[in-house]
Amino acid sequence: MADSPAKGEHAGTVVCGGCSTQVLAGCEPESAYPDDYYGSPTAKFSGVAGKARRFWHSRRAKRLRDRFPADASPVLYDLGCGDGEFLAACRDFGFQVRGCEPVARPRHQAAQRLQCEIDETAFAGDSGGHYDVITVWQVVEHVADPTALLKAARDHLSPDGILAMSTVNLDSVQARLFGSHWLHLDPPRHVWVAPRRAVESFVNRCGFDIVSRVWNHLEFGPVGYVDSAINLVDSRRDRLLHCLKNGFHGFGDKCLWLLAAALTPLGIALSAAETAIGRSATFELYARRQPDVAPASSSQSGS
Repeated sequence: MADSPAKGEHAGTVVCGGCSTQVLAGCEPESAYPDDYYGSPTAKFSGVAGKARRFWHSRRAKRLRDRFPADASPVLYDLGCGDGEFLAACRDFGFQVRGCEPVARPRHQAAQRLQCEIDETAFAGDSGGHYDVITVWQVVEHVADPTALLKAARDHLSPDGILAMSTVNLDSVQARLFGSHWLHLDPPRHVWVAPRRAVESFVNRCGFDIVSRVWNHLEFGPVGYVDSAINLVDSRRDRLLHCLKNGFHGFGDKCLWLLAAALTPLGIALSAAETAIGRSATFELYARRQPDVAPASSSQSGS
């Protein structure tokens, strides 16, 4: 499996014949992330979508907190923390929190929400401290070198710490069904996507042992089916997701809302079905750091 995208003068997809991993070459990171990608000035999603997002973040935070004793105060670092809503949920559950976000707008949102400094680069200013939890939610697909990212996470994780990450599944039913129209393919922002088994193999090679997996079928599955179906006939890609971030304005957006509402029950049913056969659109992995291997000692025999 390719660990990082090939570089080229023009955007294009490179596919690994062995595991079907796809990497996008030659994209322009700045133009790929306009301001409206991050929603309102205060949060990425608002309204019902914002409430649902806070609910899922709270569930993730509790899932992680339950892995520690009640009297512990574990330290968590979120790589690519966005607007800081997940970190806020973790703080509510008793974590000490830190995070990084390379893009100025969401970094400012997170700093305002948490009233603390957010790193611009991963582990900036870290003096070698180790974290009890490092989270990488829907981030590895956005970075040009996911190997470097996960190895840095391993270097900063305590020996008995937890890596928690999520990403998209190129082998999901909806990915196969919609192909280039699949919402979660998200070009040009997603530069590294792979089938679930290839992702797990990659995580192992980066120095982690996976201990559990969680399917995100209700959080990301239905919107994946609905917006992908709309992509088949809409000249503007991923319009529904854009409206969930920025609001439904004008007659066309209102019609889109009605269509999405009508399609959502079918999206929920299809998402549940693909999850039941282990081919959900997105998934979470929870992993432990593999033990460091001590160098073999050499012995000398004397006469």
